[in-house]
Amino acid sequence: MEKYYLVALPEDRILKRALQLQKEFSRRYRVYQEPFPPLHVTLGILYIPRGRELAAASRLLTPLLERHLPFRLTVKGSSCFPPPYKSVNLKVVSPRKLRRISRQVSKALQPAGIKCHPMEDWDYHISLVNTVFAVREWTEEEYLEACELLGQEKLHLSCRIRHVQLWYPEFPPLKVMGDFTCKDRGHPAEG
Repeated sequence: MEKYYLVALPEDRILKRALQLQKEFSRRYRVYQEPFPPLHVTLGILYIPRGRELAAASRLLTPLLERHLPFRLTVKGSSCFPPPYKSVNLKVVSPRKLRRISRQVSKALQPAGIKCHPMEDWDYHISLVNTVFAVREWTEEEYLEACELLGQEKLHLSCRIRHVQLWYPEFPPLKVMGDFTCKDRGHPAEG
């Protein structure tokens, strides 16, 4: 089985602030080197049997995601995941829409023999810095300090999600295996 990630890409104010924080923490603690891992919200983890075409997943996902895009995403405050992840994150609030999309993705992919991780208990977030793709693992003290610093931020930001992508979990470079972009339906841009 090959593992892929279906991810929503934040924009506008969320993306701008998240990039600033990621850069600040990366430089302060020397955890990442540029290019930094791309910021995203995981909507699904797909397990596609070896030899199956990604095109089948794309054909099934395209109409489903077209119905949901664009949608609103809000982050408020922070969350931190303990070792082994040592992840410092922006907390996504009111993830009902994300759970609904995840359930529908899982259901849509079943006929093609593609399994999708159940996201019902998933703690939706945007990872700023963690041990994945790190050039060095930050110490427990650095991780705790970063969690405390992020917790002092007054974060309450929203954006409209217009882009969802399917990623292969290698970086760098980012391997985009599918791109699902909102068709303009006259929705005003939000920031």
